[in-house]
Amino acid sequence: MIFKNLIFIVALTPIFGQTILDELPIRIQQVPWQVSVQINGRHNCGGALLSSDIVLTAAQCVKGHRIEQISVRAGTILRNFGGQVIRVRKVRMQVLGMRSSDVAIILLSSSFKTGYNIRDIPLASSPPKAGTRATVSGWGQLGAIVPPSEILLRVNLNIVDQLKCSTENVAKQRIVLADEICAAPRGIIPLACQGFSGGPLVSAGKLVGIVSWNNQCGFLNIPSTYANIPLLKLWIETTSNLMRIL
Repeated sequence: MIFKNLIFIVALTPIFGQTILDELPIRIQQVPWQVSVQINGRHNCGGALLSSDIVLTAAQCVKGHRIEQISVRAGTILRNFGGQVIRVRKVRMQVLGMRSSDVAIILLSSSFKTGYNIRDIPLASSPPKAGTRATVSGWGQLGAIVPPSEILLRVNLNIVDQLKCSTENVAKQRIVLADEICAAPRGIIPLACQGFSGGPLVSAGKLVGIVSWNNQCGFLNIPSTYANIPLLKLWIETTSNLMRIL
């Protein structure tokens, strides 16, 4: 399955070009903060490592699951093999809102051994401006005819103006709110569609978003939507510290 995925993606690269797809397969050293949030030992969503024992993901990825079912894998490009795996001690979500775009903070039962393949990422203090370059990584689909990837992918994006994003998402019957930001691929086809949930949106080496709700795979270049991490930064930092002591 992994070999078939790799052949299919490499075959697409000459079509889409390096402006959209990054180096394939991506090396974990390029995104050492990338983790897989797993349910019952299998990949469920992406996530970002904020410190050796704290992970950020989308709330939808952990809602409805017992703590003992959740674990986190880091340090590998394969979603179900390799790296280090640690069980979860606590999960916290926002008390208010509870929409699919809300983030979840995960406290691990022990710390990852950080190094070349595993490293945390700092939180951005301010949202990126429209047109800013960013990337999203994960094990998602690149299009309707492509199965979810077994190997880690990274897609190049541009941040999209909030008003423009809201207008273009009317077809989804979904309003883009203040605690969300939007980004779209640097091309015609929306490659970062299903399967990237919980994954990190990164710009200038800092975490600016977490994948919340995505494009359906298709040919309309409708931006995907991400939790606005700079807006949530104070809550994330305060809650992370409290989780360790309470």
